[in-house]
Order: sequence, then structure tokens, then C-alpha cells
Amino acid sequence: MNRARETVPTHSMKPGSDFSIQQKESVSAHIGAWLVSALFLGSVFVMCAIFYVWLYAQQVQDGYHLAKIYEENELQRTVQRKLKLEWSRFRDPTRLEEIGQKEFGLAPPRPDQQILVR
Repeated sequence: MNRARETVPTHSMKPGSDFSIQQKESVSAHIGAWLVSALFLGSVFVMCAIFYVWLYAQQVQDGYHLAKIYEENELQRTVQRKLKLEWSRFRDPTRLEEIGQKEFGLAPPRPDQQILVR
């Protein structure tokens, strides 16, 4: 039984074969495969790093854009508040009477100029 468990040599001892050449080819193939996988993983890492930097740059640009839009919104709200105030001033009847008298020379109607509408 001990003889059956003996390991069989993996290289050929034929007169025309050279074990060192087969071993060098095996090692160089192994190194080549390792190099290809290392290059692949390195390129994936570089692409992920570039993508991460691009995303960060987009985030910064979007932040600046959002800040600019926020400032424009605040400016529009200020203008809207001023316009509402001015609009309410112009709708005030006493203000309208004052403007009519000063700028247009108008006076309250006389009793003969009044018309009753029913």
C-alpha cells in the first residue's frame, strides 16, 4: 500500500524534455496572469477614483448653483414685498383722493354732478 501512495513526478524524464523550460513557462504564465489581473483591478480602482472625484466636483458645483438660486429667491421675495406694499398704498382711498387733488386737480363732485345708480 505504501507504494500506491507514492507521488508520481509531474515532469517528464524523457531524453528530449527539459524540466527547467516547462517550469519557467509555468512561472511566467502565472506571473502574466497575475499581472493582467493586477492591471485590471488597478484600472477599475482608477476609474472608481475618477468617478468619485467627478461626483464630488458636481456636488460642489450644485452647492454653488443652489446658493445662487437661494439668493435670487430672496431678492425676488424682497421685490414682491415692496410691490405689495406699494400696491396697497395705491389702493388706499385717501391716498387716491390726495393724488387726484394734487396731480390732476380733481375735487369732490358737486351735488348736480352725482348720479345715483341702483
